[in-house]
Amino acid sequence: MNKKTITETAITSVILITLFAVFLIGLDKALDAHEQVECYKLQNYAEEYKNFLYSPTNQGGFYITSLEKEMCDYHNIIVDAPVR
Repeated sequence: MNKKTITETAITSVILITLFAVFLIGLDKALDAHEQVECYKLQNYAEEYKNFLYSPTNQGGFYITSLEKEMCDYHNIIVDAPVR
C-alpha cells in the first residue's frame, strides 16, 4: 500500500467513528426524552385512575412497577402511585 491509500483509509475510519459516536449520542438523548415522556404519562395515569377499583387485591387501582419507579426517579419525575 502506498501513503495515499493509508491516509485515505485513516481519514475514512476517523470520519466513520465520529459519525457513529454522534449517532450514539443522539440515540441516548432520544431514549432519555422517550423515558421522560413515559414518566409523564404514568404521572397522568396515576392522577386519572387514582380512584379506579378493578380487583380486591389492588384497592388503589393504578400502580407502577419497580422498573418504572426507578426510571422516573432517575429523571426526577414523581409518580404518585403504589409500586408493585
